[in-house]
Amino acid sequence: MDTRDEAQKLAKEVLVKLLECGTEIDEYYRKYRELRLLEDHSPSFQAALINVEHAFFMVVQSMNILKEQLKLLEVAAKKQEIE
Repeated sequence: MDTRDEAQKLAKEVLVKLLECGTEIDEYYRKYRELRLLEDHSPSFQAALINVEHAFFMVVQSMNILKEQLKLLEVAAKKQEIE
């Protein structure tokens, strides 16, 4: 069964969702960063905020990897194999 068309359709849907979600995640990241910069009472709480920032960064990195893999999937789907 050739699933290339269905995979490409699904990839396009996922890319749209990644863009929507990525925008929201970026907003949350910025809010936590602002809180960290404003925090001046507790170094340990500031460290916890840094850890949250780092976690958001890792999520964004993972999303970027997923986007790249979806683009490579599209390239692979367009290649014609010799039968």
